[in-house]
Amino acid sequence: MKFSELNLKPEILRALDKKGYTELTPIQEQTFPHVLAGRDLIALAQTGSGKTAACAIPVVQSVDPSSKEVQALILVPTRELALQYVDEIAWIAKETGVSAFAVYGGFSMDIQKSKLAHGVQALVATPGRLIDLLYNSPLRLADVRYFVLDEADEMLNQGFLPDIEFVFSCMVHEHHTMLFSATMPEEIKQLSQRYLKNPVMIELIAE
Repeated sequence: MKFSELNLKPEILRALDKKGYTELTPIQEQTFPHVLAGRDLIALAQTGSGKTAACAIPVVQSVDPSSKEVQALILVPTRELALQYVDEIAWIAKETGVSAFAVYGGFSMDIQKSKLAHGVQALVATPGRLIDLLYNSPLRLADVRYFVLDEADEMLNQGFLPDIEFVFSCMVHEHHTMLFSATMPEEIKQLSQRYLKNPVMIELIAE
């Protein structure tokens, strides 16, 4: 399937074309119809499968750049992955007015607060720093319509499960969740049963 066959904003299609992105990867082809239809989903996929763009493109398509509120939240286990996501969203969103920003530990919280106050529609965060900001800044999640957990099994390995559950507890309003993981340990399965609504299951792990 080609990106031009999807009902994407012209600004996004131009950005994809400039990067030479014409054909969807298998994970994008399998996830996009469900994501654009507003379904929750669980995708078992390895790093490098194209899942960053599988999240970033629908995020840029769906958020409202005229609002300063965080409308998309992407939770990741590491600073490196947070920066990778922001880079991906930034070039896709270049002509749309959508602002993406990453928050993570080891960087000035005052600078991060200032950027959030200025207006961020897509927030990429590591769990610990996100919770610090929820307790110590005006950041709120009430407008998040789109919640992505990437490398969920890695976050579990790093002991972030209580943090993830806390973030879910902050979002009692209607929202759409995508969970990406390379494996499906019991804790992740239970998490998805508790917080995801009738999710589509997609498996793209090579045997």
